[in-house]
This record gives sequence, C-alpha cells and structure tokens, in this order.
Amino acid sequence: MNTLTTTDVLTAVREELAVAAPDVPADAATDAHLRHDLDVDSLAMLEFVARLEYRFGIVVPDEAWTSLATLDDVVDYLRDQS
Repeated sequence: MNTLTTTDVLTAVREELAVAAPDVPADAATDAHLRHDLDVDSLAMLEFVARLEYRFGIVVPDEAWTSLATLDDVVDYLRDQS
C-alpha cells in the first residue's frame, strides 16, 4: 500500500462504503461523521471495516474503531498502517 496516494485510498474507502452503506451519498463530505451525519449503523460499520481489512490486508483492532469517525479518519488510519 506504500504507493497509494491519499486520493487512491479515499477512492477505495468510498467504494467499500458504497457497498457496506449504499444510502451514503457518493460525494459525502470527508469530514462528515459516519454514524451521526451519514447514518452508518453499527452493522454497516462492521461490514465497512471488514471490507477495508480485506482490501488493505490489515487488521483494525476493536479499540481503533472508535477513532474511525469520518472518512478523513479512515483514510488517515489506513495511510498510517502502510
């Protein structure tokens, strides 16, 4: 994943979110809160994180989930894991 740009990671995150939570607008603001602003429920969040783990070949510890509040947070987390 070292060669992926922030834009690449954001594109991948948006693709996985579209599958896990299809009601979220494709152009949702990257600083919108996933649960409060975008209505991503706990089951969709579980699927979203699982899809990201598979796609990026990482494991997101349970305690890290609470820090993944926005798309920006998710992108930053994934970039930090590279």
